[in-house]
Amino acid sequence: MSKRSETVSRRAVVMGASIAGLVAARVLADHFDEVILVERDRLPTGAESRKGAPQGQHLHALLQRGEQLFEQLFPGIGATLIGGGGIRVDFSRDLAWHHFGAWKARFTSGVDMLAMTRPFFEAEVRRRVLALPQVRCLDDHDILGLLASADRTRVTGVQLRPRHADGVERSLSADLVVDATGRGSATPKWLEALGYAPPAEELVTVHVGYATRTFRRALPSTLPWKALYILGAGANERRVGAMFPIEGDRWIVVLAGMLRDYPPAELPAFLEFARGLPVDDLHRALVGMQPLDDGATYRFPANLRHRYERMPRRPEGLVALGDALCSFNPIYGQGMTTAALVALELGACLGERGLADLPARFFRRAARVIDVPWAMSTLEDFRCPEVTGARPPGFAMIAGLLGRIHRASCRDQDVALHFLRAMHMVGSPATLLRPDILARALLRGGAHTPAPALAVHDPVPAA
Repeated sequence: MSKRSETVSRRAVVMGASIAGLVAARVLADHFDEVILVERDRLPTGAESRKGAPQGQHLHALLQRGEQLFEQLFPGIGATLIGGGGIRVDFSRDLAWHHFGAWKARFTSGVDMLAMTRPFFEAEVRRRVLALPQVRCLDDHDILGLLASADRTRVTGVQLRPRHADGVERSLSADLVVDATGRGSATPKWLEALGYAPPAEELVTVHVGYATRTFRRALPSTLPWKALYILGAGANERRVGAMFPIEGDRWIVVLAGMLRDYPPAELPAFLEFARGLPVDDLHRALVGMQPLDDGATYRFPANLRHRYERMPRRPEGLVALGDALCSFNPIYGQGMTTAALVALELGACLGERGLADLPARFFRRAARVIDVPWAMSTLEDFRCPEVTGARPPGFAMIAGLLGRIHRASCRDQDVALHFLRAMHMVGSPATLLRPDILARALLRGGAHTPAPALAVHDPVPAA
């Protein structure tokens, strides 16, 4: 990471100490003498789930671009995570992926991810952030509201209170306040209380439900893949199943259903839901495996984007990132990578002009970062006619083209590679519109062309 910034200010306060808050604190440590993380939960000392991050019990994906960013911020973190049990998965060679009624081509793509649990990853990020001399954490604290200047043109800190019974309310001043409190962010209502119109919202309602269980992973594995991903397409295939290896010689298995087709956590019903996926490979893999927990469920109502960049007026000294700025359908695994990208934009803004007009500059740049993953995730969600939200102009044509790209990626390695690079945010989605790639997708992506099947006993392609 870059050397200590010359535009140093005194104190920044980050509300929320999940991944977005931690990466924000890491970036701010280059620009502030003191960075204080304020967290509602009592933070664990190790890789444990916590109440304030209920989604943490479910499968998380750190896309390849995300791993690159975290390596930039925390040199050596990838090796540490692998040393602790994280497992590298090539998203084509190692992953058997069924989508649009066929198995995607399997080859060594070089597009990979680290498979691990969210608590394991967050614990290592938190350890590194809290080791920074500029950073300290006030956990087990509630944030009650924002402090502002007399004319309410600048946020000057936060009002907080310890959560124990005799906690005394107090003020904490700051040159910059960063909201990383997640989907439940109170910033819009706090802005209203200060006399500002809240940011406009974009909502794409999906009503996704998850059920996740872990199972013992026998070594060596007899399965023909390192990981499995089964994704439906269209109005009649709304179920998703995934199975990835994680630390501790375990499998993490997540089932999901859109539009209130919620999977159950109880084992017999969990297995039966898996049987109802577009193909039964996940169900067959699970039969006879040793379960390690009772399962956990989680529900996600809608993609939600706060358009702070469109506010006609806003106070200085306050920004938001992570799910407090934009919350994606978790099926697509974009959240942690996008949070890191946006945090780095915050650092770039501070490095250029410090705190001068920071919110306006930052929110414009954050919006440009978010536009691409937002479009990619919501376009997929809009395939279901019942998903509500503002569909973009030309949606039917775009959806048709994406369908051909998906089907072509089942039989054309070049198309598949460009799609994977776009999905992992290491390549631009615009490359899928290159004349050569587009021609191959149109030629080989017709629904009438059968794609090769992948039986559960087929061997994994050589690395």
